[in-house]
Amino acid sequence: MKNLIDSGFVRENLFFGNKKRETCYQLADYYTCFYFHFLKGKKRTDEHFWSNSIDLPSRRVWSGLTFEQVCKDHVAQIRKSLGISGVLSEISSWSTKGDEELGISGAQIDMLIDRRDRVITLCEMKFSVNDYIIDKDYHEKIRNKIEAFRRMTRTRKAIQVVFVTTYGVKENTYSSIVQGQVTLDGLFESTR
Repeated sequence: MKNLIDSGFVRENLFFGNKKRETCYQLADYYTCFYFHFLKGKKRTDEHFWSNSIDLPSRRVWSGLTFEQVCKDHVAQIRKSLGISGVLSEISSWSTKGDEELGISGAQIDMLIDRRDRVITLCEMKFSVNDYIIDKDYHEKIRNKIEAFRRMTRTRKAIQVVFVTTYGVKENTYSSIVQGQVTLDGLFESTR
């Protein structure tokens, strides 16, 4: 496993606050992910499949998962864009199945930046062909994630919500929950 991690073929995702240092391993090779999603076991007869499938749900899912992977490969650029590259921090993930007794539903956070300045940056990574629009339902989902995270981890640190998107978040009634943004320009900016 160490060789796969060292080669970049597999990514190690540590879980926030886990004293046992449990880890989730994720396939991180872009071509292999593409192969398993679109090529393996499939016989394509449409020579224009890729351009004709632009709006298929499976392609949108793949685009979102791949964008998350790109974000995880560019943590240094995300930190720089947020102005926190000089702050000691740990990167992790977090999830919970929820707790009925506490009234907490299940939640997942793909990337957390736990900073030495007592702030936890909760990163939502969203691929979109336009500005990302937060609607009422998604706003509530983010609020529930924050509440579940705060209650289940018992953190007393400040929580900052950051969106990492292709083109940014469209300003509307529900976008005020976003305290920071990183777009493609920041994601691929040099860290020097």
